[in-house]
Amino acid sequence: DFATLKLIPQSWRDTILQGLLGADVVGMQTEWDSRPFLGCCEELLGAKVDYKNGTVAARDGRLVRVRAFSASTNPAAVEQSMQSPAVAAARERLAPWTGWQAGRGRDEGKQTIVRVDRLDPSKNQIIGFRAFGRLLELRPDLCRNVRFFAFLIPSRTDLSVYRNYRDAVYAMIDEVNTRFAADCEGEPIQVFYTNDREQALAAMEQCDVLLVNSREDGMNLVVKEWAVVSQRPGVAVISETAGVAAITADSALLVSPLDIEGTARAMERALGMRSEERAARLTTLRENVYSWSAADWLSAQLAELDVTRDD
Repeated sequence: DFATLKLIPQSWRDTILQGLLGADVVGMQTEWDSRPFLGCCEELLGAKVDYKNGTVAARDGRLVRVRAFSASTNPAAVEQSMQSPAVAAARERLAPWTGWQAGRGRDEGKQTIVRVDRLDPSKNQIIGFRAFGRLLELRPDLCRNVRFFAFLIPSRTDLSVYRNYRDAVYAMIDEVNTRFAADCEGEPIQVFYTNDREQALAAMEQCDVLLVNSREDGMNLVVKEWAVVSQRPGVAVISETAGVAAITADSALLVSPLDIEGTARAMERALGMRSEERAARLTTLRENVYSWSAADWLSAQLAELDVTRDD
């Protein structure tokens, strides 16, 4: 966007934008991304932009198309993974934590919140855990009946900024666990610090709430994979700054990534939501994922290139 690009030297940003305009088609994740890009080309390069048709006039006279191609997952492949021995083994490994839900109806209140993301500052885990602590503060009756399973994937551990962020995340987890362990009859946040996709899928399959409160996300395919595998059914709480929010406004609960109180209230609402509404929201999101798969994502880009070649 304008603000970000204006933070770097003009020669750099011009090179970045002109480099992108060297393509015949510039693909963005969502329309939320396409419009700002067109604005940057007009404002920062002085290029002629056609907002209606989504085109930019390049310096060499070409008309560059700017289109949204939302990344997606392969539902059939995800379904196949759920039938694999690796996921079956992951279910067994998770049984000591998830087993407390087995055989219990929702009215008995045993529920889980899950998050799955890289341990990266952009994923905003600290505020997510702080919001969970606020939830337990607002609703002490939930302490014995809700657990937060955090599947944190190691990321760029050779960089000090990432190691420092990891330490800050764990400090927040310890703070919440120490404060509420007695009332919850155990630590309410359980951390799985590993890159184990099958284990994450097994957890998402049975979770009541999926929390994705990233500050910035091009798309976030975890949400789409969750929509395929969710069985409870669950409810997604998603930050408005994640690209996937563009297609989930009518199926997920959207929050500001910096709003601790709002995120806590959204988790509270999700946990207390009636089964019928949960199922309806999940069905809407699942249908969206199946109607626009990874194959559709690729085909749409190739088709756009064909149109460009024909012109």
